[in-house]
Amino acid sequence: MALENLEIFEIASKYFLGQMTGFKDLLAIKINQLDSIDWVHNKGSVKTCKADETGRKMRCKVGLGYGLKVELSLNEVELIWEAFQKFFKESYFERIERNRNNEELGRYEFIARTPKGDEIECRIYLANEWNIPQISISGFVSSRYKNCDFSK
Repeated sequence: MALENLEIFEIASKYFLGQMTGFKDLLAIKINQLDSIDWVHNKGSVKTCKADETGRKMRCKVGLGYGLKVELSLNEVELIWEAFQKFFKESYFERIERNRNNEELGRYEFIARTPKGDEIECRIYLANEWNIPQISISGFVSSRYKNCDFSK
C-alpha cells in the first residue's frame, strides 16, 4: 500500500485495524493461551472535527481494540514485546517504545506511533493483588479527511 493512501481516512482506518488484527493473530500463533475465541473486539467510533476554512471536516477513529482476560507469564510478556517490535517495525510505524514505569506492578505497555500521530498500544497486566490478568491491543487513527473531501 502506498503511504500517500494512508492520508485518506477510510484507507487509514482499514489499514490500522488490519495491523491490530494481524498482530493479534500473530500472538495467537506464538502463544497457545491467546488462541482463543474469547477475544472481545471493539470496532471503535468515528469522531468528527470542526470544519476547516473550506468547510471540510476531518475525522478520527478512537476506541479500536481487542481484549482478552488471560493469565500470562513474564516470559510470555517478553515474547510479546519482541513480536510487537518486529511486527510494527515492518509497517508504517516509526516510533516503537516500551513504557517501563509500571512494570514493578505487573503492568506492561508497548506503544507504536506513526509520524501522523496514529497509535497502537499493547497492554498486559499480570495476575497480582492490583491487576486482573489480561491483554489488550488498542489504537486510534488520527484526524484525516474522507476520500470524498479530496474531490472538493
